[in-house]
Amino acid sequence: MVSLALVVASCGGSPDVFPAVVSAPGSIGVGTQRVLVNLIDQRVQQPAASPDLEAVLVLRDENGAPLGEYPTEFVYTVPGVRGLYAAYVEIPAPGTYQITVRTDEFGETPPAGFISVEDPVVVSVGDPAPRSQTRTSADFEISEISSDPDPEPSFYEMSLADAIAAGPTVVVFATPAFCSSEACGPLLDLIQELAPGYPGVNFVHVEVYEDLDVESIDQLRLVEPIREWGLPTEPWVFVIDAQGVVSAAFEGTASMEELTRAIDAVAP
Repeated sequence: MVSLALVVASCGGSPDVFPAVVSAPGSIGVGTQRVLVNLIDQRVQQPAASPDLEAVLVLRDENGAPLGEYPTEFVYTVPGVRGLYAAYVEIPAPGTYQITVRTDEFGETPPAGFISVEDPVVVSVGDPAPRSQTRTSADFEISEISSDPDPEPSFYEMSLADAIAAGPTVVVFATPAFCSSEACGPLLDLIQELAPGYPGVNFVHVEVYEDLDVESIDQLRLVEPIREWGLPTEPWVFVIDAQGVVSAAFEGTASMEELTRAIDAVAP
């Protein structure tokens, strides 16, 4: 799988720090959309996003006219090492947009561009969750269907299809051993930490790759559910309600607070 993509505009603003919209192409739709943003300090060629640096995201139309301002939350992708800003942004219609980011330290950044689409490639909030027939520990050793070095056995007892049919479900698509963004393991660990608090919710981990015993990463093959859910990146977490409808989706990373709010909304 590819790592999180950076879609960056090159025009205008401060020459020192610029934003990058971290999102898979075609994954941003219309309405309330979770947008992940990084800040890059080109003087040192390093990310500038930090839990100590508050940031406000400004949504603009394709000509740069402001459409709204949104608070952000810093979310670690690798705990204690690096992270991104998450903002819940109202996208009025499909089209081309810009964002700028305002901080006390750097002021307002130059713009970064992104495209909103009518029908995202990824399964979205409000869509029926695909009833994917995923592999379980009833038929495979967990080490054959998970690259997690410390797997939670209950995450492999039910197929995703059976879990969705049985009630509210949280599914994590992640490959801890092969994750190009290094975010898969931490996100899966966070879901494992939350799961005991929700006995009425089903939790499923879907490994991204089919055959984990390979000599080279070039030999890795995607499992079919990745295609069924339209996932061009990893990791992803989806929260599914009792009616089998996706109620929340998180690409790349999520905070404990975000996940708790989403799971609370569907838990019996």
